Amino acid sequence: MEEANGVHSPMLSHNKPRKFGTDVMQDPTLYRSVVGALQYVTLTRPEIAFYVNKVCQFMEISLDSHWCLVKRILRYLSGTSTHGLLLSPTYPSQALSLRAYSDSDCANDPDDRRSTSGTCIFIGPNLIS
Repeated sequence: MEEANGVHSPMLSHNKPRKFGTDVMQDPTLYRSVVGALQYVTLTRPEIAFYVNKVCQFMEISLDSHWCLVKRILRYLSGTSTHGLLLSPTYPSQALSLRAYSDSDCANDPDDRRSTSGTCIFIGPNLIS
């Protein structure tokens, strides 16, 4: 994947991965190893946390279509290696603010109709969670 072309998004919005299929991976340990490494990457690249969580749901039965999703995340990381979080100082004269945002969908998973939610929390101008 070193020579892979970068992409601008880690997953396509219309791509809803399915749990079941006929294209079972020949080497599921490779899938588990790469996805496990991506879990550590989310510490410094939190914008991929949702997508890594999505591919983690297929650790038990990994399909080739799931592997394509993992490779797209890797291509996204390759193309955005200069991106990162900007941490700005807050000055004593400024009031410290705490802001939180959340989003969710209702029963959007095509396999088990589970809902998904996410949050982000800012202290001042800095994303902390």
